[in-house]
Amino acid sequence: MAENRDPIVAAPLWPHGDCSLMHLMRRAGQRTTLCWTQNVDTGLSAVQYAILVVLKEETSCDQQTLGNRAGFDKATGTYVIDRMSKSGLLQVQTDPANRRRKLVSMTAAGEAMLERMIEQAKRAERTITAGLDAQDIADLKRLLSKLSGLQEPDDDAAPDSP
Repeated sequence: MAENRDPIVAAPLWPHGDCSLMHLMRRAGQRTTLCWTQNVDTGLSAVQYAILVVLKEETSCDQQTLGNRAGFDKATGTYVIDRMSKSGLLQVQTDPANRRRKLVSMTAAGEAMLERMIEQAKRAERTITAGLDAQDIADLKRLLSKLSGLQEPDDDAAPDSP
């Protein structure tokens, strides 16, 4: 029997519709990771790239703000920031105004890494959106922003709609 190459048709059927939204989101996440690893050769993850991008904009910020902006939780942030500082990409200092707070900034090596990664990250994004037109990409960004809590849902949207 021939394998169906259409990912929607090839996806399993679920009791709550043609194809589970959660299944499609998981598959999209897998494809995102694949596109990242195929296009970015630095060994850094998309989260680490996001940290560098935020620090390019903010110069220095506390770990909580960095986590909110780059999209990671405290446990992940502590591990990733520690790893990046050990590799010389970040510098972590205690905030003199609040000794419990850590301030994170990018080192010269971190800036050089960011510059190296920008085109690779753009290429990864072009790879994952290949086959989508500009409106599809805009719609995808808008919907993902809503799903991730970065944008408030429309007031008129039904709360229980799938």
